[in-house]
Amino acid sequence: MFERLKVQSGSGGPAVLSVLLRAFLFLLPTGLMLVASLRHPGPNRLMLWLGTGLQVGLCLPTLLSRASWRQPVGPSLITLYLIALAWLWWGDGRDDWYTHLTKSVLMVVPLGVFAFQTLTESGAPAIRRARMLAERLAARRDWPQDLAACRALPEVKALRAALTIDAAPALALLNHPRTEVRVAALAALEFRKDWRGGQAELVLQAAQYAEQPIVRAAAVSALANVDDRPLIEAVAQFLHDPSWEVRKAATESLLWDTEHRWAWIRYTVRRVLADPLYQNDCALCHNGELLSAEAVNDLTGWCAEKGVLAVRAALTLGVHYNRALAERPDEAPVQALRRQLEDAHTPAVLRIELGRLLQHHQELDPPLLEKLLDSSNPAPLRLTAVETLLTEHADGPLQGAAVAALRDLARLPNREIALATADVIQRRLGVDLGLGLGQPLPPIHSRQAAEVTRRVMRWAVAQDNPEDLEDSRVVVQR
Repeated sequence: MFERLKVQSGSGGPAVLSVLLRAFLFLLPTGLMLVASLRHPGPNRLMLWLGTGLQVGLCLPTLLSRASWRQPVGPSLITLYLIALAWLWWGDGRDDWYTHLTKSVLMVVPLGVFAFQTLTESGAPAIRRARMLAERLAARRDWPQDLAACRALPEVKALRAALTIDAAPALALLNHPRTEVRVAALAALEFRKDWRGGQAELVLQAAQYAEQPIVRAAAVSALANVDDRPLIEAVAQFLHDPSWEVRKAATESLLWDTEHRWAWIRYTVRRVLADPLYQNDCALCHNGELLSAEAVNDLTGWCAEKGVLAVRAALTLGVHYNRALAERPDEAPVQALRRQLEDAHTPAVLRIELGRLLQHHQELDPPLLEKLLDSSNPAPLRLTAVETLLTEHADGPLQGAAVAALRDLARLPNREIALATADVIQRRLGVDLGLGLGQPLPPIHSRQAAEVTRRVMRWAVAQDNPEDLEDSRVVVQR
């Protein structure tokens, strides 16, 4: 009842007004009983004094206890007033103005407290506050240029907190002519879990008919917490949206809970990963829970497919395993990834991604690196092993084997591999092959790429000819 009257002071305690009001209401029945006892001349005077003492014994422990200040006062206050009313009704039989006034006060105050408590629990004040905030949001004229920043506005945060009971005040803004207002209303509904009948469908309809990508993305984010399968499947269709912003929002909304949703969305996810239109999206990244075991198994199987599907599935698994190693540092997952990397039956594209991942986390040990140098492994994986050996084990016994593998890679008739090999040679062996320091690799079909490829092959030939070996000496950078 008193939450509206509380103003936090510097020490964090309730304001003086709240303390005084609470003390007054708790002591009022005692005061009324005391005056009635003093005014009563009859034989029931002793009973009124006993009632006054009972009131003192009930209200003082409540006022002096710290725990009671943190609890709702409605039940205890109503009980205290009703006890005083019953005692006065039984002990004071006088028919005068004070008796009627006292009984009226002892009856009206608990009724008022009960009415206020009932009104508060019904949610009417919260709904009224939400409507006021929604109207204030609709009247706002100063909006950030980046509408994605609307979720951080104080008005949006306040509206989100006020929508705990009903989302209707925000849903009323979905037909507002201004895009900013619709985005702000949807941002206030972001990841909402409790929807009344038909409300989630209204948000889905707003997403399906909105022309602005920012509105579609905000609506998809608002539906991230629904549990209805048809709605989840409808949200999954936004993985095919022309806008990257909407596809990103759909990914976040769907993949945060694959433990329960994967069976509903797996076929849609597979089509999206295999679609060449979205191959530049690379991995499916999200900030929720890690992918479920079922999702990981499906993605691993898709890595054995051809084309864009295999590449994007491997990249998605790489992001998943990277988060797993960062959030749950444990030797068991590392050993499992090492076994998967070493297994020749693991899809090549996944082995390449796992090699880069374990290299990044410095989890490639010399025995495994020696196996990865073998010519039966994919060239990018061998190159990862070579770079790791030349970087972390430059003084080890595998240095010669690493340089020999690098020479084999330099002779491969593949310009992409040649550029990657030249990058390792120049950075780790100190041989100038025409690449810019700290610059990205040149385009494959450029003149610079062709020149770098010729230099790499000449370096490999020089390593094969003993008479030219001195001129192309390898200087390992430590």
